[in-house]
Amino acid sequence: MANRTELSKDETAESYDALASKYDVRWKGYLENTHQKLLGQLIIHPSDRVLDISAGTGYLAKYIQQNDREFDEFVLNDVSSEMLGKAREKVGSDDRYRFTGYSAEQMSFETNSFDRVISMNAFHNYPNQEAVIREVYRVLKPGGMFYLLDWNKEGLFRVVNYWIDKLTSETIQTVSVDDAEALLSSLHFNIKNKQTWHYRYWNLFLITVNKPEQGK
Repeated sequence: MANRTELSKDETAESYDALASKYDVRWKGYLENTHQKLLGQLIIHPSDRVLDISAGTGYLAKYIQQNDREFDEFVLNDVSSEMLGKAREKVGSDDRYRFTGYSAEQMSFETNSFDRVISMNAFHNYPNQEAVIREVYRVLKPGGMFYLLDWNKEGLFRVVNYWIDKLTSETIQTVSVDDAEALLSSLHFNIKNKQTWHYRYWNLFLITVNKPEQGK
């Protein structure tokens, strides 16, 4: 019998498979807002290997491509094959992009293999958030940066989050910015920057951390 994590992953993937064709249009304002926030912090060097662990329809990858940011390789990972199909359409034949469909809790990448890892608008969908952070730490090179952007379960957004959880089939496990920071710190990341803001009825946060140079 499948365990709870496997069931949650399957339900989340199925939900986003169904949304893929209309996702960018339906959430255009929200996506523009959150991607602009991330791009204001994201530093990528020409030699960097970048991993977006829940890349969705490739919104971020397309922004980076359009703005001529240089990098060595950009891996778009997502459990939804339909969302990744949209991402492939976005980036076209650019061979610097690679696509994988691993669960964020267990990714088959080599240890210490990425310079930048990104999780955008997806942390609340992870059934085992501690396992995801441990996996990010494993695949990130010492000195590498991790960017975590997600919903912030504070204030009136608790009510919004309650109804989202009730009305959707995918996993919804939203945390506060303080809880996310505490988890990252407990798993040996160094906090470099923390932002919180509002967009319409959403509370949001962006935490930038790095893996210590001596991290193994």
